[in-house]
Amino acid sequence: MKKIFRIKGMHCASCAVNIEKAIARLRGVEKVNVNFASEKAAIDHNEKLDMKRVKDAVEKLGYNLIDEGSSKIEFKVLGMHSDHCSNLIEKELMKTKGVVDAKASFNNSNAVVEYDAATINKSELKKVIDNLGYEAIELKVESLDYEKQAREKETKILKLKLIVGIILSIPILLGSFPEFFKFVPAFLTKYWVLFLLATPVQLVVGWQFHKGFWLAVKRKSADMNSLISIGTNAAYVYSAVATFLPDFFVGKPEIYFDTASVIITLIVLGRYLEAVAKGHTSEAIKKLIGLQAKTAIVVRNNEEVEIPIEDVVVNDVILVKPGEKIPVDGVILEGHSTIDESMITGESMPVMKEVGDSVIGVTINKTGSFRFRATKVGKDTMLAQIVRMVEEAQGSKAPIQRLADKISGIFVPIVVAIALITLALWFALGPDPKLNHALLNFVGVLIIACPCALGLATPTAIMVGTGKGAESGILIKDAEALEILHKISTVIFDKTGTLTKGEPVVTDVVARGSTEDELLLVAGSVERYSEHPIADAITKKAKELNIN
Repeated sequence: MKKIFRIKGMHCASCAVNIEKAIARLRGVEKVNVNFASEKAAIDHNEKLDMKRVKDAVEKLGYNLIDEGSSKIEFKVLGMHSDHCSNLIEKELMKTKGVVDAKASFNNSNAVVEYDAATINKSELKKVIDNLGYEAIELKVESLDYEKQAREKETKILKLKLIVGIILSIPILLGSFPEFFKFVPAFLTKYWVLFLLATPVQLVVGWQFHKGFWLAVKRKSADMNSLISIGTNAAYVYSAVATFLPDFFVGKPEIYFDTASVIITLIVLGRYLEAVAKGHTSEAIKKLIGLQAKTAIVVRNNEEVEIPIEDVVVNDVILVKPGEKIPVDGVILEGHSTIDESMITGESMPVMKEVGDSVIGVTINKTGSFRFRATKVGKDTMLAQIVRMVEEAQGSKAPIQRLADKISGIFVPIVVAIALITLALWFALGPDPKLNHALLNFVGVLIIACPCALGLATPTAIMVGTGKGAESGILIKDAEALEILHKISTVIFDKTGTLTKGEPVVTDVVARGSTEDELLLVAGSVERYSEHPIADAITKKAKELNIN
């Protein structure tokens, strides 16, 4: 079998030799040829070659390897609640035949998969993620505004579960402690009534945790759902047995329906708040997308037709009138104008554009009309690249997070083991009633350890930091840059527009031979119908001083 790769970053023939040596050492490689001039690597190999090892070997040397025969797909993954989930998805995808590389991010709930389209298709990749207990939604790269729909669906489901959980958990809590709540009616303290109230919370509101635990068992692994499911089921089943088979215990047994129900409701509350927070953080991306024009006037068959921006194709001739947003990136064919590019460059002064000059989508045409040829549309425009950069920054991992990821991988099994040891020790050595004390402490260990703030804090901080930066017009390239930001002592700016109000303002009026008001009267009258930014500043100043 033969595979062709493109390699970026080679500077001389010795680079090609070094890459050849690194690849040749890998298991499964039969022959390798790296061409410096064409920047290509041709590898003859057998089925034992792991393509990820090839990529790692080349990137370790400082070069960038691109699989020309591979395809890439991005999924929005619903149901991830910690880095443990993203690590699990990555591992499962990397074990799948035909997958070249996979990156899953808990931060922005997505998974990017590079795969060999001849070996595996999109639906099979989606099935791999779905079988783990998550919901994968393919993201169409041409459509930028996909985030809102996925977030709203997840938030709506969690909100409904939370409402049901609160409505049922409050009477369970009150009925479980009649000695504290004297006003509670007698029937609400009956064990079987509490059982009826707790069952929907346990089996419906908490179903996502039990489903996740069962899938983890099938994979012979454990995650945060395992802690929640084991702990609440232990309390619920124990209480159910105490309700219907009280003779099984010595003396009158205690029940813990309140423990199971309240814990599930509180964790669902946490998940709901987390989903809302992620939604707010992604507002930065939504605001960027909102800058884009919704329609474009395209010249087709010598007619001007207004079409949705999604239907614009490369080489379309587009007409832009004064005051309109430029819909996509392109080059001017006819006419000239001044264009406000401050949202992209930060410079407040509009830029003069003539035939042959390039224009950027989302910038604003100030004065004249012109026609331009579209050169970049959809995912290739500068706005799309900025949106992608913000998303990638939110999905990147800070160096300190690597430690958190390692601990997160072994965290759940260790907690479960400690809980089981606690159960055994209290049952063997604890005071009577032994089972009651053993169960209560077993559940306590599991629940206190969950949810895992260790794996949640760093990615959440990255999402909030990069999101807030984007809202303020600051693009943070990746999480590593954000982590070392506190070490900065000096910031040097080379653009005045980033330090000012973003538009010209009259600060002083110096009159010679007349009063300041007379000078503003004349200047404002002359500039009244001009669209030039300095003219606009003068007329604004005159209006502020009530000069007619």
